Amino acid sequence: MFQTSNLNLVAYEIAKHRDIISSSRNNYELVHYLTSVDIVPRTEAYSHALIDTFLANNVLFSVFELKETGEVVGWVNSSVDGSRNRNGLLGIVVRPEYWGKGYAQEVIEWTLRYAFLNLGYHRMGLSVFAGNERAVRLGFKEEGRIRESLYKDGKWEDTVQMGILKREWKAMQTAKLN
Repeated sequence: MFQTSNLNLVAYEIAKHRDIISSSRNNYELVHYLTSVDIVPRTEAYSHALIDTFLANNVLFSVFELKETGEVVGWVNSSVDGSRNRNGLLGIVVRPEYWGKGYAQEVIEWTLRYAFLNLGYHRMGLSVFAGNERAVRLGFKEEGRIRESLYKDGKWEDTVQMGILKREWKAMQTAKLN
């Protein structure tokens, strides 16, 4: 089992996690930070198919749970664009009731460490909507911006492409030790 200070990162189990993750696809507060497609109620079959796609197309797909209670806080995934480039893409979902508690930071720090040291990634990318201030503060550098690509709540928002290189991550780790 993998751990952070407050969380256990565990393998996805259909019987234990599927319904929690599927129901999140119908949580408006959460979904409008995750997708640029129309936000409409989704069937259970749609959500299950989406999970199956994530499992098939990601090097890493892990559910993170509170150590003390086992409650599901969210999940993290990472794909890589081929063995030569070692360019990863990170996705993370934190259920709204756990926002603002530092869990995303813990999981992202663990994921970056694991990806750079164990999986051999050279770069990790992250795509977020500009209004998602939590994601923008995670230490990634802005690499590009797709202007007014998301219409949400009556206004246009940009999509921000962010990334971190292994050497930048290493420098951050060294700075933390000093």
